Amino acid sequence: MNQGSWFIRERITLLIGSVFLLSGAVFPWYCLPPQTLDVFGTNLFWANAGRLLLGVFAIASFTYTFIFPIQQAPRLVFWGALLPILLFPYFITTWSPAVSFIAAEYYNRGEEVSSHVENNFSEVQAQWKQNILLDNPDIPASTFGMKIEDSRFFQLPSWDKVILEGFGYKNSFFALIGKGWGFALIGGMITLMGLYLALIQQGLNLLIQDMKVLAPVTVLVCAVIIGSQIYCNIANYQLNVQFAKGEYSQVVNASKVLTRFYPALKGDEEFLERLAKAELYTDNIEPGLLNFIQGLENYKNSNFLEAERYLKQSLNSQPHSFLVRGYLVAALLNQGVNYFNEPNTKNAGTAADIFEKALNIFPGHVEALYDLMLARVVNGEFQKSAEVAKQIINGQKYLQEPGIGLMGQAYVHLTWAEYQNGNIDKTWERYRQSVDTKAWDESGVGE
Repeated sequence: MNQGSWFIRERITLLIGSVFLLSGAVFPWYCLPPQTLDVFGTNLFWANAGRLLLGVFAIASFTYTFIFPIQQAPRLVFWGALLPILLFPYFITTWSPAVSFIAAEYYNRGEEVSSHVENNFSEVQAQWKQNILLDNPDIPASTFGMKIEDSRFFQLPSWDKVILEGFGYKNSFFALIGKGWGFALIGGMITLMGLYLALIQQGLNLLIQDMKVLAPVTVLVCAVIIGSQIYCNIANYQLNVQFAKGEYSQVVNASKVLTRFYPALKGDEEFLERLAKAELYTDNIEPGLLNFIQGLENYKNSNFLEAERYLKQSLNSQPHSFLVRGYLVAALLNQGVNYFNEPNTKNAGTAADIFEKALNIFPGHVEALYDLMLARVVNGEFQKSAEVAKQIINGQKYLQEPGIGLMGQAYVHLTWAEYQNGNIDKTWERYRQSVDTKAWDESGVGE
């Protein structure tokens, strides 16, 4: 092919990379329900801020595809754009703990519900689930996942935790990742391939030359990230020592500085409990924090009604505290489950009302929706159960892989509602959706 022709492999490769980069700028990088974000007082601004910068790189890539010589493209600048894309999970899990917490709750609660569906499959069709029992929820997960328990962490087999927790490459994060991040990552790599193809005669030498600059920078960035997390663990341990010595003022001051330096600590139960006790001993405790530890103490003693009272007071003082909100929902769910599981005197109606309260605190909470759906149908409220099922189906669209068992059960409840309405054709259609994933979108999700 004539080298002067536009249709040469480096330009075609660069064009493909440019299209992917542009797609990365157009599509969201992270997906969470807006209503949930509003209630938690957070947003995805920083999660999607990289899209603006990526749009600039997409335009630059297009200009080198159609206008300027590819050989003049600043390769190191494009490499520099790829590194923040790779570190995106770290930025979210460390510097946006509320978003990370919501994502973890969506994923973890979804896993628990899926397990319940599988373990109780024999009860699915039995007397409209009259004999089924609900599971008590687990406590909310800490956002401080990079916790070094002992010296074994520094052994090589333990360093997968650095990738999963330190850099954020864990299942709960990727369960809600958007298409934009994947397009950005692919586009960045393809664009770099196109740049080096244009310099094929000296491509390997230039790549080696660039790596001599990039490798030290990359190692330095990773070392700073890992070093900061190790330092936080050392500082956290030191706070335990100071607390044991009775140096409560130092504990309070250092804790507040540490949360600004490493925001993920705001979602760690042990860290907040120590801070609250230290403030209590200095007679300068924040009311919201005091109510939180009192609620936590009652929760640990399975006194869920008292836990709810204290946690509500704590939430009124600090409405954007995601960990308080998470524990309050767990306290409500435990109350509802206990009512639902009462032998002989099962009170599904009361349980349903409590589950509704939990959803006001945490809209879209997967386990609360699932429990509410079951409570409604056991109470004979098939239409209300179907409405909850639709919420479940619509909420699953934010996940990369919707829970098959949960979706199937949601469509089962839609089937029962249609049967109660006497709509046989619609009943058959809903039943198909409950057993065939290919039929999910035939009539619209949750329609």
